[in-house]
Amino acid sequence: MPIQPRGKIERSNTPKLGYAVIGEPQFEIVAWCPDQEAKMPPEQVHFLLHLPAQLQAPPMVIRFKSPDTLGFFIEELIRYRREVWKDCQPVSGEL
Repeated sequence: MPIQPRGKIERSNTPKLGYAVIGEPQFEIVAWCPDQEAKMPPEQVHFLLHLPAQLQAPPMVIRFKSPDTLGFFIEELIRYRREVWKDCQPVSGEL
């Protein structure tokens, strides 16, 4: 059963023009705890995107505050993975 997002999702099959930026962004996924010492249980999952140093920008952070929003994000990534790389091997746990 797919997870339904709380907001409105608009999909389009129209190809979008791609563009390139010098350098490769780096990303990081972490469990966020409300206290500095991480003694309390984690409450959120944070997806951090570190842009190339040439751009001199702070990292972009996407915060997932519920399992539903994280699950929806994962399902969308899997959907696009299958669309773009049709012959790829399924990952562990993928249906």
